[in-house]
Amino acid sequence: MEAHLRRTGFLNIALGILGVLICIVILILFKGPSGVLLINARVGGSATTTEGFVTACAMVYLLVMAGPQILVGRGLLNCQEWARNLGMIVSIFGFIHIPVGTVIGIYSLWVLTSYEVEPLFTAPPRGPES
Repeated sequence: MEAHLRRTGFLNIALGILGVLICIVILILFKGPSGVLLINARVGGSATTTEGFVTACAMVYLLVMAGPQILVGRGLLNCQEWARNLGMIVSIFGFIHIPVGTVIGIYSLWVLTSYEVEPLFTAPPRGPES
């Protein structure tokens, strides 16, 4: 079960970094926040900014979730008790990030709620000789 816990940590870190990279790429493609908000107007549509607003909300969600996901990933790799509880919360909020976040969220919840992983958080950390 330790392998599943490590994999969960790495997947959370990767999902957080992926969210930041997606936001950076979108900002570069649309030449900044104002370009994102005016997506529909730029492609010849009306000046309504519904699509831009939805895109901006998705970007804010990805950026807000990136920090906790990376933090949880590092905590899980170090088998810290707080990371297990926060990991469950982050996994539930990750369901919104369809389809990748949903799959990782389900897998993370399966690993973190398992009885077999509980001793890993209560046992003293192993040294490098183990």
